[in-house]
Amino acid sequence: MIILILVLSAMLATVAFLVTEKNADASLSGYNTLSTAEKQQFDIKAFIPYFRKFHLLLAVSYLLISIFLLFAISSHWAKIFSIAYPLLAYIFFIWKANSFFLKRNKKQYILSIVVICFLFIVLIAMMVLFLRG
Repeated sequence: MIILILVLSAMLATVAFLVTEKNADASLSGYNTLSTAEKQQFDIKAFIPYFRKFHLLLAVSYLLISIFLLFAISSHWAKIFSIAYPLLAYIFFIWKANSFFLKRNKKQYILSIVVICFLFIVLIAMMVLFLRG
């Protein structure tokens, strides 16, 4: 379990530095599928620092809380946290990312709501499985 915690934290921290304004067009999921007109309506200069800060905070908080749960509470709760926390964090991230559109894009907004709902359903399903078992 400790290996999973360390690897996932390292991956999240690495993602924070992989995406830059220069390579966002090729590497940033969702942004790379926008039309040129839609990209002009998205504040990528403000989004990249938010993206970096979000992933670094997620990596550090995930690492610290997971290790605490693993050693102070139980591995069962650490496993639940390992699934629930990133899903909840990305639900928030997707919701907040909509605010970086200079002009609200209805298509992107609806797509983000669909993805948020999907992640929430996955989260509930995983919680039911863990709490039953």
